[in-house]
Amino acid sequence: MSISFEQFNTFVKEVTQETSKIINEAFKSQKEYWLKEDNSVVTQTDLVIEEHLRGRILEKFPSHGISGEEFQNQNDTSDNCWVLDPIDGTNSFIHGVPLFGTLIGFLDRGFPKYGSIQFPCLNNELLIGDSSKCYLNNNLLKRKNFSSWEKSLILTTDENRISRSRFYENWSRLKELNGMCRTWGDCYGYYLLCTGLADVMFDIDLKPYDILPVLPILMGSGIKVLDLSEKSDYTTIVACKPEILPTITEIFR
Repeated sequence: MSISFEQFNTFVKEVTQETSKIINEAFKSQKEYWLKEDNSVVTQTDLVIEEHLRGRILEKFPSHGISGEEFQNQNDTSDNCWVLDPIDGTNSFIHGVPLFGTLIGFLDRGFPKYGSIQFPCLNNELLIGDSSKCYLNNNLLKRKNFSSWEKSLILTTDENRISRSRFYENWSRLKELNGMCRTWGDCYGYYLLCTGLADVMFDIDLKPYDILPVLPILMGSGIKVLDLSEKSDYTTIVACKPEILPTITEIFR
C-alpha cells in the first residue's frame, strides 16, 4: 500500500531528527574512511545511518522495498520502495565541511513520488517535496525568478569529473555566460537552487540514490530538469530556473 504525503512528511521528520543526532556527534570527531569498489568514499557513520533508516522503515512499513547506497536492496518486488542516501556529500563530511545531507525518497511503482533532503549540521534544515509543491521547514517555497546571467550562480559538484567527460565543452560554454561558478555541490547545490539562491546545477555520473529523492523536490519548487543521460535515467542532469531552460537546452543538446 502506498502512503500519503502527510505520512511521508511525518515519518521523515521523525527519523531525520534521530539520525541528525548521530551525524552531528560523529561530525565533531576525526572521521576514518575507506574506498568502495567504485572508488567513492564511505565512513562508519554512513553505514550506521543507513542501518537505522532501514530498521525504522521496516518497522513502520514492513511490506515496502528499500534501496540504499550502502547495502543490498530489500523487498525488490514491492510497488512501494524507499531510496536512501545516508550522507550525500561524504567527502564534505570527512573534511569538516557541513554542506552534506541525508536523502530519503519514496517511489510508487518506480516513479519518484516524494523526496526529502535534511541537513544535520545546518540547523536540521529540511526540504521536502512531492513534485507539485516543496516545503522548507514546513514553509511552502515560492519560486524566485531568474534575474540575469551577470547575477547568476552556476553550480556543480566536481569540475575535475566534468573535465574528463564528454560535457566539458558544454560546461565551458555555460561558464562563458558570465555567471558566478562554484562547486557548492551534492545535495547542498540543489538546496540553493530550490530556495532561489542559485540558478543552475549541473551534475554527472549520478546514482539512483543521489537523484531520485531530489527530483520531487526540484519539480515541486518549480525547477526544470534536463535529462542528458543516454538511458533517460537522470544520471546526468542540468537543473535550472524555467526562464533559462531554452538557453540551457541549446548549450547542452
